[in-house]
Amino acid sequence: MTQNPKIYQINRNHIDLKNKVDTESIIKTIISSYHKKLKLKNAPSELNLNHFEKDGISYYLYLFNTDEIISDWQDFLPEELTQNSDFTQQQLSLILFAQTPIELYCVIGGNAYRMVVPFINHSFGLNTYSRIMKPESDQLSSIKSRGITGYRAGLSEQFRDNYRIIDFIKFGKIPKEINLILSSDTSSLHFSFLQGKPEETMQIGVGKSFKIKKSVDFDELHQIFSELDVISELAPSDYLSSYKEIDDQKFIRDFLYPELITNIFNDIQGLGRRNNPNIRRFEHDFCNPNDIEQFYEADSYDLKEKTENKGYKTFKTVTNRREIYDSVLARAVELYGENDRFNFMVFLQGARVTCIKNNKATIGASFLFHITTELNVRNRPYFLVDTKWYNLRNSFVQDLRTSALHILKTYKAPSEVLTIPWDKQIVSKEGDYNLQYNGHENYFVLDTIIVDGLELCDVLYYNDDTLYLIHVKYGFESKMRELHNQINISARRLKDVLGTSDKSLLEKIYNKLVEKGLGTNSLTISEFIKLFDRRIVFILAFTSHLKDDLLVEDNIDRFTSNIAKFSLVQCSSDLRADYFDLVVHQIRRSN
Repeated sequence: MTQNPKIYQINRNHIDLKNKVDTESIIKTIISSYHKKLKLKNAPSELNLNHFEKDGISYYLYLFNTDEIISDWQDFLPEELTQNSDFTQQQLSLILFAQTPIELYCVIGGNAYRMVVPFINHSFGLNTYSRIMKPESDQLSSIKSRGITGYRAGLSEQFRDNYRIIDFIKFGKIPKEINLILSSDTSSLHFSFLQGKPEETMQIGVGKSFKIKKSVDFDELHQIFSELDVISELAPSDYLSSYKEIDDQKFIRDFLYPELITNIFNDIQGLGRRNNPNIRRFEHDFCNPNDIEQFYEADSYDLKEKTENKGYKTFKTVTNRREIYDSVLARAVELYGENDRFNFMVFLQGARVTCIKNNKATIGASFLFHITTELNVRNRPYFLVDTKWYNLRNSFVQDLRTSALHILKTYKAPSEVLTIPWDKQIVSKEGDYNLQYNGHENYFVLDTIIVDGLELCDVLYYNDDTLYLIHVKYGFESKMRELHNQINISARRLKDVLGTSDKSLLEKIYNKLVEKGLGTNSLTISEFIKLFDRRIVFILAFTSHLKDDLLVEDNIDRFTSNIAKFSLVQCSSDLRADYFDLVVHQIRRSN
């Protein structure tokens, strides 16, 4: 009899396991915590573990049947047939623990995954592969990755034959699941006992778990456990990703999470004064990463708080996504004042944001889940993405710097496109800066003109052969990620429009310009639409946020936001690969 199991590793650093010395106490803590949490029906009062030793590996088996669900046949059949009958379906739960000389692994069956998921090392499979990978030889079949920057919050990619790991773009991506074919050398070195013929290559799947895609018997599984110990002592490669997930819960709890709350709590002092250049605000990107497009294109946002009966109620609805953050903070201050940090934190943990489109809720998530930011803790940068923490591997810092500098120096916008300096003391808002181009020849100000959920750009400029779509942001900081998102969404929608005969989106934009009394360069609606027959170029425009108006390309080490550099690199890559040309421009703050 054979099985094709996924192997998980128990995280001994979990706060509930750190003080457990022997394996049995660890296992019983894992199982009993699940029973206590769910108050599971028919859960045994005593946890009986079957124990078996083989070649220095201790095996523990735990299994039991649980009443999982009521069969839907009970609702389908008439009551005359179902009375006095039990339609409860039982589910076998099985966990095989394997304590090797180095690690504690487990294999699960049925619905037992729910028991162990809080206690597993969620990067185990990826970490294991990083120790045996050969980037030039391993063949990539598919990969699911998480975007730390850019428009693609999550991406699933499949590849044809002979696509190698070395070809996978590292910047801005965190691999979550990978399916690949190991090189013949690696297959023979570590898994020769599974080869049915000489030089057979092993297909594996890695993520939270490690899985060899081949049915094995128990003796072969036993050998895999032994080999995983051998692999665990090899030095890992940092090639696969520029980021490393932080799994030390104590460090997160004691340092990272408090630093996040401190930054948000300190923003109370800046409420209502966001555009005051003398007040420093918490730099972050606010967006639901499950679906960036639905978040950006929502008609409105319901801001919700927990009620006493553990439900939710809406305390405010806003139509501008930029108002969400301050509105939630203002509500916390309204309820608890400006000095109650503890209740402020509890409120944030319970607050939710729900997107509304066409009077229907689309997506929703907790307030804190929306925050992506970079924090400096103990003189090292850490990234928060989807409530998970990462740090940047040192080996990629210089590569990132080099790539950002290349874009800044190579892909520059023509100097005549954006000529008005930006004095923040006089012009505080981005919208006010953009409006300075209203009425200028060959310019259109499209800032705040939203049609079908899309803000095409902030400023539009054209000459004889080119149409420039300019997106403007003050500062070279983490908000560059938001600018990247906006540019990507705009480019995709514009490409879709230009690929069809339906130009109603452009017609609506022109009509909005007229309604707002903004300049149209005396063009008719048809002449405005014909502008888009020109070559299309997007401009990513930004300023220095430092006290001195330094050029980023000449002083990049003074601009410490890695998210800004990531966003610049990824935006340039994404647009050039999929949509239009992209150039960059730094707006000077004075003449």
